[in-house]
Amino acid sequence: MLLRTRITLMAAVGLLLTALGLGCAGLLREQLLLQRLAATTQAAQTALWAEALAAEDQTLDQYADRLVLAPHFLQAVRRADPAAIAQAMTQAGLKPGPGQPLDLAAVLSLGRSPVIQGQVPQRVLLDADSLERAVAGDVMDGLRVLGADQVLVISTRRLPDQSEPAVLALARDAHHALQHMARRTASVVTLLDLRGNLLATTDAELWRVAARHVMQRAAQHGELELGGKTYTLSSMPVNDLAGHAAGTLITLADHTQDAAASRFLGRLALGAIAALLLAVLLGLNFYLRRSLRPLEHSIDALQALAQGDASVRLPYVGNDEIGRIARAVAAFRRNAQELAAARALRERVRRRQERLLRTKLQSLAEATHQPLALQAGDRDEGSDEEQLRQLAGVMNELSGRLIDQHQRLTGMVQELREALVTKNRLAGLEQELQIAAQVQLSILPRQQPQDARVQLHCHITPAREVGGDFYDYFFIDDAHLGFVIADVSGKGVPAALFMTITRTLLKATAQFIAEPTKCLGQLNDLLAAENEQMMFVTLFYGVLNLESGQLRYVNAGHNPPYLLRADGGVALLPRTGGMAVAVSEGFPYRAGSAELGVGDQLFLYTDGVTEAFDPDGQEYGEPRLEQVLRTLMAGPEHAPIQVAAGVLADVHAFERGAPQADDITCVALRYMGS
Repeated sequence: MLLRTRITLMAAVGLLLTALGLGCAGLLREQLLLQRLAATTQAAQTALWAEALAAEDQTLDQYADRLVLAPHFLQAVRRADPAAIAQAMTQAGLKPGPGQPLDLAAVLSLGRSPVIQGQVPQRVLLDADSLERAVAGDVMDGLRVLGADQVLVISTRRLPDQSEPAVLALARDAHHALQHMARRTASVVTLLDLRGNLLATTDAELWRVAARHVMQRAAQHGELELGGKTYTLSSMPVNDLAGHAAGTLITLADHTQDAAASRFLGRLALGAIAALLLAVLLGLNFYLRRSLRPLEHSIDALQALAQGDASVRLPYVGNDEIGRIARAVAAFRRNAQELAAARALRERVRRRQERLLRTKLQSLAEATHQPLALQAGDRDEGSDEEQLRQLAGVMNELSGRLIDQHQRLTGMVQELREALVTKNRLAGLEQELQIAAQVQLSILPRQQPQDARVQLHCHITPAREVGGDFYDYFFIDDAHLGFVIADVSGKGVPAALFMTITRTLLKATAQFIAEPTKCLGQLNDLLAAENEQMMFVTLFYGVLNLESGQLRYVNAGHNPPYLLRADGGVALLPRTGGMAVAVSEGFPYRAGSAELGVGDQLFLYTDGVTEAFDPDGQEYGEPRLEQVLRTLMAGPEHAPIQVAAGVLADVHAFERGAPQADDITCVALRYMGS
């Protein structure tokens, strides 16, 4: 392919890509404009539909004014006399029926059958919620779909001077609203129900043709070709008077002339661009053909030299690129013979190098266990022995390095195998820890006590797979509820095992020893007796009398809980001065007491809450916890689950993504009274 042809093709491709880029940008801009137009059209449709409903509502309000001002009508309603109501409406010129201003009129009241004039509704005219709002005095107006062939615009008004509250409901066929909107938009308006079935339309014939091309239950905007005409299609969802989805409103506006003009302008623009591109390419090809003709002569001369014709001459001589090529041809001819001599010398040197390289390559192949089949070369030796010895030394060093690398690689492979074995063992340990965490959480109670006298919510978030925090609650008898929160020293598996032992012993002891101090003393003696690991646990154990609200408790070195009064007061429960459990046998624990009123709460927690840290190293602290509890108790809703969730949310917001340093556990208990 000639150079000028390649340049022309490259220019053609560049121009085509530029045109395509501009076209894509134009299409993207057009799509953005169409999206904006769709949003504007949707907003305009919504406003026009609201205007049509408002016009219908105004008409119905005028009719309602005429009926309310008619004294016989109010008297007939008071007597609940359907015949008298019908007569009064006839006298006012508003008797419902075909061809009349109203299609339906009804007098509705709570607990009584409606009095309906005109069309018989296929369903209840107003649902229970709408009727209650209308009886309360709210004006209920809007669209109401009662059946496949009964779509009404309804407006209600509470009737005055009635012994029992009564509501007047007037309705007109939705076709009036569709006609109003069709006149304002110069389009065909169609209303579909939620299943895409036709409810009403201003042009049934056009809708019959268009229905197959419309997504009847989705909002859309676009163009539609029907019968040789172009229509603008727009749809939007509509609600009924109760605010529920009622169906889809679709408009079809004829803009055939505008679409034809737009297509003509588009074809004209494409034709102009194609003509311009063709003219540019033809001109470029003509220019390159004239400019590159001397270069073609130079190429012919070089081809002759390549075939051995040293007598070739270029007819063109000058100072431009072609003249420089002619001078280069003469130099090329002088150097041709020198090049042949140098080629023979390089061949001899190549043979000597080949013999030396063959030996070293064979050694390298044997070291790497990859034998090579090398052909024997010429045995003649020359004068470049020094260079060959240097090359041999390099190859010798290279072979040594390859052998050393091979040995290192063998060791690394062995280490990798050992690492894979270790990794598999760690994966097994990690899986076992995950199973242990699931087992640990499964032994903690999840359901609230099935007793209306108390509400309780608990939460625990371990810092590792398994943790040392725990909580528990259980009934000692029908009138007493025992509950505990505890924190075992240390982390990980030892703390989890010690936690399980402590929880089991405490629950078993509490079933036989009801007094908190004796129960905790017995637990302390059992744990401290054979505590070779010197582990201990801080805990708060309380017993709540569900009949009287009296609380007896023992605090064994744990964070004191907060007493949250129903009136918003927040205070710490007094400490009882006890040390952690399992430290020393025979330690005498003292009990504390408090009286819980109806609605009072206890908030128990471990030090994972107050010792949470943010990324700057600041501690959460008890003052911040107390302030959060006061804020929660001042709110309208402060059930135990909301109190616990509020505290946890504030702790997580304070941490700002910092890693959790300790297990977080909290219990919220509210006394509801006997």
